[in-house]
Amino acid sequence: MEAAEAKPVVIKVAALCGSIRKASFNRGLIRSAIQILEESINGMEIEYIDISGLGMVNTDVEVDVTFPPQVEEFRKKILEADGILFSCPDYN
Repeated sequence: MEAAEAKPVVIKVAALCGSIRKASFNRGLIRSAIQILEESINGMEIEYIDISGLGMVNTDVEVDVTFPPQVEEFRKKILEADGILFSCPDYN
């Protein structure tokens, strides 16, 4: 009898950049981090999630109606992730 082959564990990570500027240094940082992590850790699936089209979110909407489709998709990806890689600008 053959031993059952273990299914490889996939760690899902959502990667977010807190800046929506096109020339954002944080976006470059997060993309570099994604590349390094993908090259060095087996079984890690990292998805960059672009937040530029989300607009402002009103959490009261969740109770009364539903979120706009792009916000629902964002929420789904965050809820499905095992981890979150986040980069945010620091304006002094």
